[in-house]
Amino acid sequence: MTIRSLLYNGKILTQAEGVKADSVAIYKNRIVAVGSNLQHDPDFSRFERINLKGKTVVPGLVDAHTHFYYFALSLGRADLHDATSIGECLSILKKFSSKLGKHEWVLGEGYSPDRFRLREEPDRFQLDRATGSRPAFVFSKDEHTAWVNSRALELAGITLRTKDPAGGEIVRQPNGEPTGILREIPGYGRVFELIPQPSKSKLDKLFRMATQIAYENGVTGVHSVDGQSGFVYMSDLAQRNKLGLRVTYYFPAAMLPTLHKNRTYYGTGTDFFRVAGVKIFADGSLGSRTALCFNKYVGSKGNCGIEVLSSKKMAQLVKSAAKLGFPCAIHAIGDRAISNVLDAFEQSPPLYFGARHRIEHVQLIRRKDLARMKRMNVVASMQPTHCTSDIEMVRNYWGARGKNAYVFKSAIDKGIDVAFGSDCPIERLKPLDGIAAAVTRARKGSRDTFYPNERISAAEALYCYTVGPAVAAGEAHYRGYLLPGYPADFVILSTDLTKISSRNLYDVKVLATVLDGKLRFRRPGSPL
Repeated sequence: MTIRSLLYNGKILTQAEGVKADSVAIYKNRIVAVGSNLQHDPDFSRFERINLKGKTVVPGLVDAHTHFYYFALSLGRADLHDATSIGECLSILKKFSSKLGKHEWVLGEGYSPDRFRLREEPDRFQLDRATGSRPAFVFSKDEHTAWVNSRALELAGITLRTKDPAGGEIVRQPNGEPTGILREIPGYGRVFELIPQPSKSKLDKLFRMATQIAYENGVTGVHSVDGQSGFVYMSDLAQRNKLGLRVTYYFPAAMLPTLHKNRTYYGTGTDFFRVAGVKIFADGSLGSRTALCFNKYVGSKGNCGIEVLSSKKMAQLVKSAAKLGFPCAIHAIGDRAISNVLDAFEQSPPLYFGARHRIEHVQLIRRKDLARMKRMNVVASMQPTHCTSDIEMVRNYWGARGKNAYVFKSAIDKGIDVAFGSDCPIERLKPLDGIAAAVTRARKGSRDTFYPNERISAAEALYCYTVGPAVAAGEAHYRGYLLPGYPADFVILSTDLTKISSRNLYDVKVLATVLDGKLRFRRPGSPL
């Protein structure tokens, strides 16, 4: 693409109601016109002309819930997502360990007992044999449980006498000895904090890899929740115009004292890095059976999950954030956690400048709390690929309550603003798969549809990956649409996904990704 480009003979899905177009004109990094047959308009006679040959153009896709900095780090760790047994996990970890220095940490991602052929929890003694004297920390797929070895427990000072921290759990043997399974941030935080950061050169390489994966999947922007190191790293890249994605950043609640000290306010930032909220945890996860529910998990002895923070404590954090203009994005998966979050939001001071409170995940919710979300103008930040990944777990752990799980259609019909994401690296950074999951509520190639009455249209799902994230972050007046004055962030698709059979949605391809007027990715067959 040149400084002046005119794309024509395509299907331009602007996302603006009633605006139909087959061509779009771009000057430098901005859209200057959308319309029909602009190639015949003399105003664009000096523009380079690009024939789209009937291909579809959509706004740049935005993943509304990632941990993008951590995703980059995860690309340098052992990948256990496809392992189907503890033995397979250990084999991968042993091979990974053999390439490390004598005292380097062994780090892994993605093991899941619920996806093993035989469901069983691992322990530290098995991990000891695979990793030797090196400390090891392995995240479960949902990242609410960590599997660590004896050396890691020793370094963190976690012993038989260590009490369970509030909001977390140290799983133990009958004699009280830790098994090496630690649940929730308070449970595994003491170990996690000991993991050293990679070198600057390695981190730069991993971040470039992560950014390229985003481009290949049509992602031009992310909402990211990362710790202080992620904030420092990404804001530095943005200041040097090297970030490569539009990042809307959410601070962890632990950074609130620093934000007050530095007088950091909502909306601070640049075109590529902007701070937009504070992330809080209300509960755990479904996979770790720590999501906080009103009723016990099927087959458990009274387990209703873990309350990471009470409504009272959340309300205190919400009020603290509001003094800086920040809304809060609160992780809540179980129905009781969601109710607690809404109780906390009811005590929130008014927000301004488009700031919106959000609930992250909204996986199991009472119908009356959907009405509360609408009344309180709370955004539902949801992840469609969690739905298709979790079908068996919902049936096993929540049973008939599954009818109130991942209620995409009910939320949209209620008029709640919905933003879709992936929770990457927990799920793959693939919005097109998310669209397919929201429309089919079934895995690729499967006819097992999870509560089909909650399916939505492809057009609605696309909106939730374009306009939805912009609304959630108070950015809809300059992001999310293909309209004059908006940034030239767009994706060329192999077909119009709003017009094809749902069974073909998983086959739609990204042909090209343009960010800020620059071609970032091109697949063979792209008109660019």
